[in-house]
Amino acid sequence: MKKKLFSIGWLAAILLAPTVHAQTLTELKLISPLEETRGWCVDLFAHLTGGMPIGGFQGHNCFSYMGNGVTEDQGFDLEQIEEKGEIRIAYFDRCMTLHEPNPGSFVAAEPCNDGEAQQFDIQTDGRIVPAGAPDLCLTVGTDSLPGGGGEPIHLIRKLSFETCDAQSAERQRWEFRTKYEGPLTPVYERPF
Repeated sequence: MKKKLFSIGWLAAILLAPTVHAQTLTELKLISPLEETRGWCVDLFAHLTGGMPIGGFQGHNCFSYMGNGVTEDQGFDLEQIEEKGEIRIAYFDRCMTLHEPNPGSFVAAEPCNDGEAQQFDIQTDGRIVPAGAPDLCLTVGTDSLPGGGGEPIHLIRKLSFETCDAQSAERQRWEFRTKYEGPLTPVYERPF
């Protein structure tokens, strides 16, 4: 009888346990390579595990070319994006946050709170639109700066929420990438 009660208790514990989702890490990569053969990714300010969430997010060449898969400072939880519209950087447990609902808004990395400023619509054309500001799109800046390290040298671009428009579409369309598949063909000449 004790064995039967133990089995029933164990089964109940399994059935009533909270659901844990599998975590697939993905890069949030700009569809157009612009001038970067490694592609442009959303990146947490600083480097790999030394990232500083207070610095927010920036555009940076993708690191998956190094052969180690998606890195800590560029690894987003794909299931959270698909299920909740929450762009969570897994290693740091921070969420992309619309700092203010105006063009030019800083792309913050703040503790996840399920608030509207952390909810995004991933549109079929690849635009990432804040729930509370549907006229804004996640946009990588026009100017590249050298970021140090790498061969060729890593590049950085400002990342902000800007008005969605056809002139900026190339810098506003994103895709998910879980695996590096080789260099991309640049659209523009590399400045550095």
